[in-house]
Amino acid sequence: MFSLSLAQLRSQAHRLVATAVAIVIAVGFVVATLVLNDSSRQTVLGALASQYLHTDVVVAPDDTGEVAPQTLAKVASAITGNPAVAALTFDSSTYVSARLPGRAAYQFSQVTGLANDEVLRWQKLEEGSWPSEPNQIVTAVGRDLEVGSVVEIRIFGAEPGQETVQATVVGLTERSSDIASIGTPLFWAASDQARAWGATSGGALRVAATAGTTPQDLALTVRQTIQEIPETEGLNVRTGEQEAEALADALTSDTAVLANVLLVFAAIAVFVCALVIANTFSVLLAQRVRELALLRAVGAGAGQLRISVLTESLAIGLIASLLGLLGGLGVAAGISALAARYETPVPLAGITITWPPLAIGLAVGVVVTVIAAFMPVWKATRISPMAAMRPLDDAPVRSGGGLIRRLLGLLLLIPGAGAIWWGHQEYALHAVIGGGMATFLGTLLLARWLVPLLVSLVGRIVGPAGQVPGRLAALNATRNPRRTAATATALIVGVTLSTTIVSAAATVRAYGVSEIDETYPTDVAVSAGQGFPDDMLNTVTALPHVQAALTVTSAYLEIGRGRGERDSQNVQAINPQEASQVMRAVGQDMPTDGTIVFPSWGSDEGGWDYADGDKITLWAGQRKVELTVRRGSDNLNDVRMSRNDLATLKTADAEVYEIWVRLADDLGKSERADAVDAIARASADADPDSTLGGSAEARVSADEFLDTMLLIVLSLLGVAVIIAVIGVGNTMALSVLERRRESGVLRALGLTRSQLRWMLLWEAMLIAAVASAIGVALGAFYGTGAVTSLFRLLNSDGSDVPAVIPVGQLAAILIGATLSGALASVLPSRRAAKVSPVEAIASL
Repeated sequence: MFSLSLAQLRSQAHRLVATAVAIVIAVGFVVATLVLNDSSRQTVLGALASQYLHTDVVVAPDDTGEVAPQTLAKVASAITGNPAVAALTFDSSTYVSARLPGRAAYQFSQVTGLANDEVLRWQKLEEGSWPSEPNQIVTAVGRDLEVGSVVEIRIFGAEPGQETVQATVVGLTERSSDIASIGTPLFWAASDQARAWGATSGGALRVAATAGTTPQDLALTVRQTIQEIPETEGLNVRTGEQEAEALADALTSDTAVLANVLLVFAAIAVFVCALVIANTFSVLLAQRVRELALLRAVGAGAGQLRISVLTESLAIGLIASLLGLLGGLGVAAGISALAARYETPVPLAGITITWPPLAIGLAVGVVVTVIAAFMPVWKATRISPMAAMRPLDDAPVRSGGGLIRRLLGLLLLIPGAGAIWWGHQEYALHAVIGGGMATFLGTLLLARWLVPLLVSLVGRIVGPAGQVPGRLAALNATRNPRRTAATATALIVGVTLSTTIVSAAATVRAYGVSEIDETYPTDVAVSAGQGFPDDMLNTVTALPHVQAALTVTSAYLEIGRGRGERDSQNVQAINPQEASQVMRAVGQDMPTDGTIVFPSWGSDEGGWDYADGDKITLWAGQRKVELTVRRGSDNLNDVRMSRNDLATLKTADAEVYEIWVRLADDLGKSERADAVDAIARASADADPDSTLGGSAEARVSADEFLDTMLLIVLSLLGVAVIIAVIGVGNTMALSVLERRRESGVLRALGLTRSQLRWMLLWEAMLIAAVASAIGVALGAFYGTGAVTSLFRLLNSDGSDVPAVIPVGQLAAILIGATLSGALASVLPSRRAAKVSPVEAIASL
């Protein structure tokens, strides 16, 4: 039987292409997703492990917040001199404004102190040297800086005349050194220099153990010491390895979310792969019914034939899975190389290959292939030799098997839809995924009844346009429900998967943009240093690509309840009507006339005890105004009121604090960069100490990332559509073979070769259009449903995420799939038209 299986594989190789490609795609998808997830985590863990390579114990605040530097100093004093402690250092840092070479404006940056003891200095130099003199810094490569570059640093709260220093870059460290500084330039300076610039030691205390002391023993010693010191409840004591893993979990949380999303689609791809394999084997075995019957007639048992065909499926699964492993590794390497070109939050240092992703991918390909092939094999080998040697009538849809199929489809469809609804309400993503698979399988089981019904309805509408071939095509498409459903299933599978990804990507993009809008509602924010001239707003508004701009006024006011104690508070004043034209997301942080908005974190830290709806009074000298309190979002850092309410106070010390700018929506990357540079130059000319911020660069990075991921996924799905087209071609070829005598009779009755080809083309287009419409509807539902459920689960407030239906893209998929189905019928119809009527009628 093994030799027979090999012979069959050689003879049927051209018909197994669809099955092999489906397996390659599914395995490659799974392997690439798992490898990229492992690689991103190992990159982060490797970078952070280097940070704690010579750190045996880390004493750091827990998730509740920072601990006072005095508390860490007490801990350091208590463990200094302990025989188990070889060295210790504080991680100190501060925020400054930095103007990089070639930049017109400042941007917020971070300065961190280097450990004085080389044992605890974890950064690795790639070029240059460590700081040895005042005003020297080092930074990571990839910041467009080189040794010798001069960075202008403005120090917050410095003495007059000492606010600005010229710092020279004397060394460059590895790119992964600043992995924890996402989106903010990071510089290192000698510890004394960092403290002179305002760095404080409120971050962590790192400790190195003496020879012969394990990190675990030192951690135990430090914990025992801390217990004797008051006010240390908020401190964690971890080994260096434990701290690296904790930070890696925090930094790769977004990557893990992405990996989970991709794994959802990978699971769908595996599920779809099984359906394509089962459908392909059904077609192949239907073509080989007489061959199998002949083997049964010459003495082969049903069990032997099952073993023979399952051996074929095992060989196909193994070979295709190995190709899928190579393809998945290639895709992961390509994505890693592509990601290296961008400053991604989690850089990929190549790919990390371990055995679990390879073993999972291989097992998925082989096991799914054998399981998917089992039912068609079992059904084909149960046919008796005599029954298989004569023509078989197709089982009508109302036969026992058809009714069971319809009942089973409804039993999957209805509870599956209920699971999707319940999962969406209860934030249960697994219920949504399971319900989606159940409804999809139920739809495929109902396809033998549903597709012919829809084809018949569509055929009645468009059939007359095709004249005789069109009307015959509509009748033929509904005469054999099994054949019509088999032809449509392959296309439903491919279109559903493609539409799922496209709809999910559109929803993810919209959600990502909305999150950027909420976090950074202004494209560009120019903060004043010394102060802006009166015509600064007009200057910015006149710049190219600027759509709108507004000024934000700042004033110090006294705030309190009634005649009680007053607090002096800096308040921003904004015109709400102008803000709606400039800000991309207004939300709860925007004041209206009669209200004042406080940050949500104020009450948690004891800064304010005002609650929603409280009435408070603001004074400017003898003038006052009463406002209603609103609490803002977590992203708000300032107290805001409307400009009209500030005008009633007629305060003389109000000044322009910021200018918010909205850029045109249709800008390309280079145009957006030019617009930001123009604003930076104008602001620097007006105020040399101005600082630039906003979401323009974040928006470009997000768009590039989403475009790249969508391109990669759609490239994979392009092959899935090819599989679907091949599946349509296979079933159309079987359809032509089964109807060879029928075609001959039609030719004998006067149907021309051209009309026969048009009939088969119309039939394929009808089936493809209906299958594509079903796939588009299912895919749009699955894609938006999975993503909205996932983000509802991730949102702490359980807020809804609006679904986005990319109508233009879905229409393109519908038209493209319909035309692809028609294209798949060209070769079978040409072969059918070449057969003469006499030859066709005479064939058995």
